[in-house]
Amino acid sequence: MADPLTIEIIQTRLCTEIQTLLSLKANSIKPDSAIEPLGMDSLKLVSLMIAIEQKFGVSLMKIGLKPDDLKSVRTLAAAVYSGQKA
Repeated sequence: MADPLTIEIIQTRLCTEIQTLLSLKANSIKPDSAIEPLGMDSLKLVSLMIAIEQKFGVSLMKIGLKPDDLKSVRTLAAAVYSGQKA
């Protein structure tokens, strides 16, 4: 198994993934950006969850992703980071 990614790398990749998914300008999302006000509907959220599982190799169901984990990019990155070790 490859070494786990740092939380900073995960944050950067999540920002890029969300920007792409929502067709936003580069660098418009930061780690402290709240996810809810970005206009992500349920289908886009599911797409993001699938991308996270594929790109980071974590099972969000297995780590027990909670609503609080989706408050910001930073909290989501922390959940993904902890999921790498699960």
